[in-house]
Amino acid sequence: MNSMPKIIGDFMEMAFSSKISKVNVEAAKMLSENIKMVRFKGHFPHVKFKIGQAIIIRIDDTNYRNYTPSKWNSKEGWFEVIFHIHKNGPGSYFVENLKPNDQLTVGMPRGFEVFKREEKYQFFFGDETCISVFKSFQDEINASENNYLGILELDSSSVEVPNKLGFAVDIVPKSTNKAEFAIEILNKLDNKIWELWKDGYFYLMGNAKSIQAFRKALKEKGVLNKNIYTQPYWAEGKIGL
Repeated sequence: MNSMPKIIGDFMEMAFSSKISKVNVEAAKMLSENIKMVRFKGHFPHVKFKIGQAIIIRIDDTNYRNYTPSKWNSKEGWFEVIFHIHKNGPGSYFVENLKPNDQLTVGMPRGFEVFKREEKYQFFFGDETCISVFKSFQDEINASENNYLGILELDSSSVEVPNKLGFAVDIVPKSTNKAEFAIEILNKLDNKIWELWKDGYFYLMGNAKSIQAFRKALKEKGVLNKNIYTQPYWAEGKIGL
């Protein structure tokens, strides 16, 4: 058996040890057949987490995957991630089999803060892959008593998940015409509501083609480029983005 991939992985962990932590699974709960919420426990008191930052998880000797925490507490040493299990690939298999007391290697949060906490009106658009980051946004918005709207394209098995998490968002089915039903809801928004939100901030995440279609619809309704943040997580036929 070729041990070189493991040696390389171990070397990377040693080289970046100051940015890596061993954590244990404290709790795991299936919210639907393909959405899993996992709470991790570790020791990282000096990490200054920013909403929207990603962590990297080593899932085997050669593979790593990026995930966005839904909650993070450096002082108490725990964080939570809401995973989408797409049933295709080593990352999905790894997450599906996570159970309490499992230990794993996690790269500490990196990237800039994408959340615009000063915005009074904020809008989410995405799918199952965005639930974790949108949960972190929602908690912050509620804490600051600001306002949000959202539209999620979800498979039928996941439609109850937002309600379980306390999301007040519209749920639409996916379509071969990307973002078709989400755009219909956008175009049917009451004029008084749109007057409040059109100058707000829009987060478009998830499928690349859905983002492209929804962004085009926003532009047609007069939303400025500077008020739109896009983050594609996946695209048909591509492994990672």
